[in-house]
Amino acid sequence: MALALPAGGAADPGPYVALGDSYTAGPLVPGGVGQPIGCARSDHNYPSLVTAATGIAQFRDASCSGATTAHMTAAQAVLLGIHAPQFDALNPDLQLVTIGIGGNDVGLVGVAVTCLELGLLAPTGQACRRHYAKPDGGDKVVDEIAATAPKIAATLQGVHARSPRARVLIVGYPAVAPANGVSCYPFVPLSADDLAYLDDLLRRTNAMLAEQAAANDAEYVDTYDDSVGHDVCTTPGRRWFEGLVPTAPAVPVHPNALGEASMARSVLRVLAQPRPLAASSAALTALRRSRRTVAAGRAVRISYTLARAASVTFGLQRSRGRGRYTAVRRLLTVNAGAGDNVVTLTARMLGRRAGLYRVTADLGDGTTQQVSFRIRGAR
Repeated sequence: MALALPAGGAADPGPYVALGDSYTAGPLVPGGVGQPIGCARSDHNYPSLVTAATGIAQFRDASCSGATTAHMTAAQAVLLGIHAPQFDALNPDLQLVTIGIGGNDVGLVGVAVTCLELGLLAPTGQACRRHYAKPDGGDKVVDEIAATAPKIAATLQGVHARSPRARVLIVGYPAVAPANGVSCYPFVPLSADDLAYLDDLLRRTNAMLAEQAAANDAEYVDTYDDSVGHDVCTTPGRRWFEGLVPTAPAVPVHPNALGEASMARSVLRVLAQPRPLAASSAALTALRRSRRTVAAGRAVRISYTLARAASVTFGLQRSRGRGRYTAVRRLLTVNAGAGDNVVTLTARMLGRRAGLYRVTADLGDGTTQQVSFRIRGAR
């Protein structure tokens, strides 16, 4: 299945790493690829299709069926093996990272399966909605969506810290249930209200993902709009997502090959647009030093503020006069969190030679800040 990068897209935007859960991996979509086998990745999932369409030469698919945000930094036990933490695939040289995660933290697929089981005996009514309603009002799944938001934020910040140059796309979930809530019972054993309820949960999840993308220097990929009208209630051939009894190779309540191709098109549309300016110059505030002048053999503290988590490299230069400086000498690299940070440049790092010095903080994406101080020699 060939896809083309829309006009305006840059050729080979890689190196590229894909992270995510089963909607990214594409379980049972022909053909299987990668290890461990329990991750059930397809070579026709949307990351693979995006790679083929853009001509990316360096690509790694670290997605794994069943993954949650916890599996970004923790190993995942799967059939016939252990999948390493997905963040292990990240490195500072990456130019593109896509992430499709959050649905398992919320429990969307489990909710859908439970609703389908309830629906077998309840072709009308609100069996699903009532099952997840809280006794004192509200909804258990809606609460899970809210609880997942900080996990998505931490995931995006973790990607930025490990791959500061990368364009980061978080991929939303497509329209698996009919957007109009019209029942197709008994083909899909859900009442009209059950379908509307599931669609509402998916929209809420996508809205949360979009909000976290905007707040954490990432781009949101809307896969929902393109997939409307191809839900589990549509006929084979037009259906991009399978129900309890699949009619095309796919895990129930997941995209088939047509659904993965739709998600790839959505990603390609975003990639065809110019990369937005990052949280821009505001990503790193001006550096502040603890002292203007420090005696030889003393440390200097540098404080700074980050709009997002990032890997920050500090370098040192000594003035040679008339605005000239020595080449940058790398001192250290730190993985700093969003907000206020302080780094200590020890006397051993600075040396004892008197003179005017300049410290540069570099995020690796072209964002830098500098501050100067003077080392005073022994009297």
